[in-house]
Amino acid sequence: MAHVISASRRTDVPAFYADWFVNRLRAGSVIVLQPYSGRPARVSLKAGDVSAIVFWSKNYAPLLGRLDVVGRTTKNLFFHFTITGNCELEPSVPDFRDAIRDYRFLAGRYSPEQVVWRYDPVCVTDKLSFERHEERFARCAELLRGSASGCIISFVHPYKKVPANLRKYSDHALTALSGAQKREYARRLAKIAKTHGIRTFACCNDDLLSDQIHKAACIDGRLLSDIFKIPVDARPALTRKECACTKSIDIGAYDTCAHGCLYCYANADKERAKAALQRHDPSWNSQGRQVDEAAIAPDKEQQIMFGAGAGAPFAIDK
Repeated sequence: MAHVISASRRTDVPAFYADWFVNRLRAGSVIVLQPYSGRPARVSLKAGDVSAIVFWSKNYAPLLGRLDVVGRTTKNLFFHFTITGNCELEPSVPDFRDAIRDYRFLAGRYSPEQVVWRYDPVCVTDKLSFERHEERFARCAELLRGSASGCIISFVHPYKKVPANLRKYSDHALTALSGAQKREYARRLAKIAKTHGIRTFACCNDDLLSDQIHKAACIDGRLLSDIFKIPVDARPALTRKECACTKSIDIGAYDTCAHGCLYCYANADKERAKAALQRHDPSWNSQGRQVDEAAIAPDKEQQIMFGAGAGAPFAIDK
């Protein structure tokens, strides 16, 4: 069965690596380096081997002019689009009004079902109250009315790198929220979304689920199969606790996104990520470096890498 390509949970491919991505589509393959061992494996990007591409980004502008090229590999495209307007925590992300313009373009070119709005994570700090989040969420929802059918939310998980980066790069400190506070806040966001015809989903936050907040499967083989009218692998491939995703191949690399978001799970260090982007060459066969393909054992060439989200071990299925 053809595979789902994830581009990418680990970095913002559309914003920073669009040229590289298009080059790999033209080449028909990409080398993916396992995040923990660095071991390379070749993944086919030929049209017959790709069932769908799932993008993740906060800035699709660099990719918009390349969509026709992407469509030569597959027209089955699904877009996760994070828009929050929280410039205090996302210093290099485009203005939310520009992002919403691009969101509406994608929803018009494809369909509202192929683009999902993400307002996540909700990161409440001593200087960014939930009420401010609520105001910004409402403004975004109003502008997305008619173009967004769903919104995925979550609350920030305090991995060690999150408070460390907040201390290092800002004067913000995380505000501890009780389970009851999170449920109440999520209910308030869902109520706003509903008034604009947008359904609310929770990613890896099952405590938030209710009759108004549904469980998110960010990569959902059954949904992709239904949208695109093709068979898509719907076997589970959980990336972290309470994840509901199905199988995909993520082609990105950690510590390479230059947005500099202070709550980021995928970057351990902003300077390291910026340096990775500066030395990146769009002609490389992998995102992180040029790999000697002759060194990849023949029995590894057809191995497919599934899962591997923000907190998952990197698994290879034969």
